Amino acid sequence: MNGTKRAFARCVMTTIYLAALAGNPALAAPVEHATVERAPWGTGPGGEKTETLTVANDIAHLTLSTYGARMVSLQLPDRDGHWSDVLILPDTPAKLTDFWVMAGASIGRFANRIANGAFTLDGKTYQVDRNLGPHTLHGGSNGFDSRVWEAKAVRDGVEFHYVSAGGEMGFPGTLDVSVTYHLVRHGHQAIVTIDYAAKTDKPTVVNLTNHSFFNLAGAGQPMTGQALTIAADRYTPTSPDAIPDGSVKPVDGTRFDLRHSTAFSAILGSGGMDQNFVLSAPSLKTPVATVTDTASGRMMEVYTTEPGLQFYLPAKPPALNGVPTHGFSLESQHFPDSPNHPSFPSTTLRPGQTFHSTTRYVFTVGQ
Repeated sequence: MNGTKRAFARCVMTTIYLAALAGNPALAAPVEHATVERAPWGTGPGGEKTETLTVANDIAHLTLSTYGARMVSLQLPDRDGHWSDVLILPDTPAKLTDFWVMAGASIGRFANRIANGAFTLDGKTYQVDRNLGPHTLHGGSNGFDSRVWEAKAVRDGVEFHYVSAGGEMGFPGTLDVSVTYHLVRHGHQAIVTIDYAAKTDKPTVVNLTNHSFFNLAGAGQPMTGQALTIAADRYTPTSPDAIPDGSVKPVDGTRFDLRHSTAFSAILGSGGMDQNFVLSAPSLKTPVATVTDTASGRMMEVYTTEPGLQFYLPAKPPALNGVPTHGFSLESQHFPDSPNHPSFPSTTLRPGQTFHSTTRYVFTVGQ
C-alpha cells in the first residue's frame, strides 16, 4: 500500500471512527482531544530497538509501543481520583517473554489457534509455524507481537503499519497491515478505539486482535470486586487442547452462560476460563461485554464488529516480577481454527479486498 493509498485509508477510518462516536447515544458528550508524545523504550528480547507513544487527556493516559503495536499502559483515575494502571505488562520490553510475550500486542496473522498448524485454501494445503505443541497459536513463534512496526501520530491517536512478507510464518501472500488506536474523552468516559485494516496480494487467511490483560482495580490488586457480562447465547465447544470441534452450541445450562453479571471469583473457583463466545449482535452501538469493579468504581464496556470474543481468565495467575498477578483478556476476533471449519465465519482475504474491523473499549470512571 503506497503513501497515497494509506492516507486515503486513514481518512476513511477516521471518518468511520467519528461517525460511530456520533451515532452512539451513550457517547453524546463533547469530545476532548488528546496529545501524543514519543519516547525510547529500550530493546526487546531479541535486541530490537523499541519506542513508546503516549496518547493523553485529562482522564486517561494510553501508552503504546512500536514493539508489537501493543498497548503498554492505560492509566485511569478511580472514583476518588487516584490513578492506576489497568493494564498488566512487564515494565521493560526485554521482559516480554514466556507468558508475557504477547501481552498487550496486536496479534496476527491469525489470532487464536490453527489445528495442527495447517489449513487448505483454494485446494492447496499450507503448513504454518507450530508454537503450541502440534498447533499454531496467535500467528506462530514470531508473529506480529514480536515485530517492530512503523508508527506515526494521528489526531487523538497513533497509526501503526507493518508489511508481512509472503511466506512469513508459512502464511501465503504479502499482507499490508495497519492498526490505529484512538483515545478520546466523553465526560466520565475514556474511549479507546482500535481499527484494523489489511490487504493482500494473494489469497490468505487473516484474524487480528489485541491481547491485553486488564485488571480494573489496578495492576497487582485483587479482583474480588469484579464481575463480567458477555452478550452471547452460544459458544464454540473445544477439545481439551482448546481446538474447536466445529459445532456451535447454546450456553444455556453451562458454565459459559455469562449473560448475567458473574463474579470473577466464581469463574476462578470453577477453574478459570479460556473460551470463544459467539456474539449475539456484534455492534459499535451496543456493548458485547461489560466488566464492573466495585473497589475502584471503574466499568469497562467492549464494542466490536467481530463475530467472536475470547474471554481468558487464567485459573492460576501468572507471575509478574515474581508476584502472582491476576488479569483477564477480552479478545475480539473471528473464531479459532476458522480456516478448517467452513461453517464458521470466513477468515479468507483475497486480492482486491480489504479486511477491516473495529473494537472499542469504553472505560467509565468515578461511578
